[in-house]
Amino acid sequence: MPISVRNLVPGFLEFWRAAAGQTTEQQLVLWEQYAVRHPEVVDDLRRSGREPEPREALELYPKVIDRIEANVDAGSAWVAEAAELVMPALEATHLELDAVVMVGLGTANGWVSGFGGRTTLFLAVERIPDATAARILAAHELAHAVQLPLPEVAWTDDGPLGQWIYSEGFATAFTAEQLPQYGLVEHLWFGSGYDDWMADCLRVLPEAEAAILADLESTGDDVIGRYLTRNHESPFPDRIGYLVGTRLVQELRRTYSWPELARWSAERAQTEVRRALS
Repeated sequence: MPISVRNLVPGFLEFWRAAAGQTTEQQLVLWEQYAVRHPEVVDDLRRSGREPEPREALELYPKVIDRIEANVDAGSAWVAEAAELVMPALEATHLELDAVVMVGLGTANGWVSGFGGRTTLFLAVERIPDATAARILAAHELAHAVQLPLPEVAWTDDGPLGQWIYSEGFATAFTAEQLPQYGLVEHLWFGSGYDDWMADCLRVLPEAEAAILADLESTGDDVIGRYLTRNHESPFPDRIGYLVGTRLVQELRRTYSWPELARWSAERAQTEVRRALS
């Protein structure tokens, strides 16, 4: 399982030892130097056309520094455990992937992107509160990292809403099956305490499925975010698209194996999502 892991947490702690106790302006100068040394920290923002805003993160770091220090060396083990779980189950042990464990800007806990021309899994330890969250999140994001390049034509990260619904449903349904000791809500949120959210989603699920079907071809960030992020302008509960996609893929799993589902083309996935929601 050739996954190369780069641990940037020690680099963050070196920055923070110099920055803690300094003025905000001094911290910003030091943070820029840190980000130049470790471009992975801001790559996901800059590749999507956004510029990082570290001021809020600088206010967050003192509140989570104990968590960061406790996890300084833990990330590599999280990735290794996820690889042992995910890659054989998807018949993907031949893939060569990269992983980066780091301290980010306090926004996302994990994601997958093409960094340096290679599919790369990112885990941001400041947003990972405990071992349960780490275990579920690492497996979820690694499922994405495997599913994107496996088809004959690799998926891109700029497809329409339907592909995102399938991808998030695939990763969630897959990890829920591989880690059955955790409930579905924990897989959807990487932790407990969201039972009320689930109940709210189930009450409006038919309306949400109809809305997603109507928007299935949209590539707009605002439309995709309506169903897959925390979005106060949406008429539906945050991230309801994860639940829609998960239920959809769980139904497909009755017919297809995980290696088959992981190798569907983006077009096939879009077609199957449309069929399921129609």
